[in-house]
Formats: sequence, C-alpha cells, structure tokens
Amino acid sequence: MTKKQIDYVTCVIGALALRTGKSCSLIYRKLQDAGIIKDYLAAAYDVLHTFSLEYVAEDVIELMKKKGSALC
Repeated sequence: MTKKQIDYVTCVIGALALRTGKSCSLIYRKLQDAGIIKDYLAAAYDVLHTFSLEYVAEDVIELMKKKGSALC
C-alpha cells in the first residue's frame, strides 16, 4: 500500500470507530480478518477517496454485514 492508501484506510477506520462506538483496533482487526482493507479499501482507493468518509463507512458496514461479520 502507498502512504496515501494507508492514510485513507486510517481515516476510514476512525470514521467507523466513531460511527459504531467501537475501538479503532477492533475495527482494524475485523476489517483485516475480512480482507476489506486490502481487497476493497486499498484496491479501490482511486475511486473511494472521492466519496465522503460517512458514505464509505456506511458502505463498509453493509459489506461487512454481507460477509457475516457485522461491525455494530
């Protein structure tokens, strides 16, 4: 991952933590275990970073639900 991608993933994790009330470390572990960081956030960075963090956070929550690993 590039530094920009890492910074972006960090921001998304923070937005998810605020939205769900969970710790950043818990969010990170769940996203990492589900492959969301590498296969979605980093892979689609060029498109995703143009959307608001709130939109991406909601998208990730829905994606995690589909994978059977809800964040909230």
